[in-house]
Amino acid sequence: MPFVNEYVSDEDALKYDLDNLWNKYDYSSNMLKMPEALTSYEVHQHAWCVDEERGYWLFNCGHLINEESRSGYPEPSNKEAFILHVNGQNIEFILTSHGLEDNDVYPIHFYYELVSMAPTCLPNLSRDSLLTILKEALNIFKYDGIRDLEENAKTLIEFDF
Repeated sequence: MPFVNEYVSDEDALKYDLDNLWNKYDYSSNMLKMPEALTSYEVHQHAWCVDEERGYWLFNCGHLINEESRSGYPEPSNKEAFILHVNGQNIEFILTSHGLEDNDVYPIHFYYELVSMAPTCLPNLSRDSLLTILKEALNIFKYDGIRDLEENAKTLIEFDF
């Protein structure tokens, strides 16, 4: 079964400690931390992109903070943190997105650039294999996973890695 966008069960959210993953990266967590922040969503659960057959999942932890902003105050950056869970291990990806020219078919068009990944490989998976899995998941996650399926349908993603 390929990747699909889903809401995370309460059991899986606890098992994989998704509250703390989100709190570690998301810029808004300075204001409202998980699990309380889930109340701001229409569906009060975490969301992810999951391949249940292989036991893989992708979790968007949100935008990182830019401490050196023009305003002098911490602001969200254009860097997003994603956690890809493969073979029982979390791989941290920091990606930057850049807008591209939109068209009639895809009014949302952007590409992701890889800023960093850690670790860069697993004992039985190369860096290239991990990047291929990441691309598979991001092509399903699109704009905002299950939280915005309408926008996802209008989104074209490309990769610079």
